[in-house]
Amino acid sequence: MNKVNRTALPLLWIIILMLATGCASTTVPVTMDFPEVPETLMQEPARLEPLPVDAREITDLLENTTVNYGKFRELRMKYLQWQRWYNTNRRLHKETTE
Repeated sequence: MNKVNRTALPLLWIIILMLATGCASTTVPVTMDFPEVPETLMQEPARLEPLPVDAREITDLLENTTVNYGKFRELRMKYLQWQRWYNTNRRLHKETTE
């Protein structure tokens, strides 16, 4: 009985060490692609309206300015959203790939 334990114990340790070193040396490479851009940020921006040639009244100028200012604010919000999305995802990508 004692002789069986003496030969089985080193064999068991050799098997355990082989399994442990095999698991430790096998690394799986993790690669991530940079995330895709949201569709809303890839849409063509609305063009600003030029002042009509026949506009002679100050109200025409004010109306055109109001419309263009609204479009500008919308484009600015999309631009800021794009910056926030890009910076956040770039930071997360760097943190996970390093």
